[in-house]
Amino acid sequence: MRGRSLEHPLLAWDESASPFRKGRPVQHSEPVRLKLGEPVPPKPRMVDHHSLPAPVVSSRLKECMEPLALQGVQWLPADVRVGDSVLRYWLLHMWQRLACVDRERSVIESSDSGLMVLGIDRLVLDEKLLREVPLQERLAFRLEEATVHLFHRSVVDRMMSLTPPPEGLRFIPVPDWNDSAGFR
Repeated sequence: MRGRSLEHPLLAWDESASPFRKGRPVQHSEPVRLKLGEPVPPKPRMVDHHSLPAPVVSSRLKECMEPLALQGVQWLPADVRVGDSVLRYWLLHMWQRLACVDRERSVIESSDSGLMVLGIDRLVLDEKLLREVPLQERLAFRLEEATVHLFHRSVVDRMMSLTPPPEGLRFIPVPDWNDSAGFR
């Protein structure tokens, strides 16, 4: 999740995002074009992680995670327009989605049909289902039920062990996560 600083800008697409919403790898020959999202801070500070809401990370974080060969993850170069400059970042396209919300123990608001999750007040993952997925396949993934990006503890520890620590991101353990976690 993005850090709490108002100096760290949100990012926005500067091209169509539709190919990235289909839950599969994308064919993209040019760097993804991004820009600063509204509201743009008076003095934006570019850090190691920005939210699209998909993770957009610095080369330093990419180099830290890339050796893990995260399955279901595609690294795409992303050029971020910041004023008159263009900065190279990396879009972490997590196309692998796992339907693993424990709907009995989670507190969720669903659509009338029950097919779509509208909000999550308490997130509990289905541990039995996750145990059936090999660890290498669940080191990083997105929930099928909602736009939530999950990282295994070993990936988090690896990123947070960098010196100096990465800026612009924070991790919230699943038991503490809810729709308003980003505002705490």
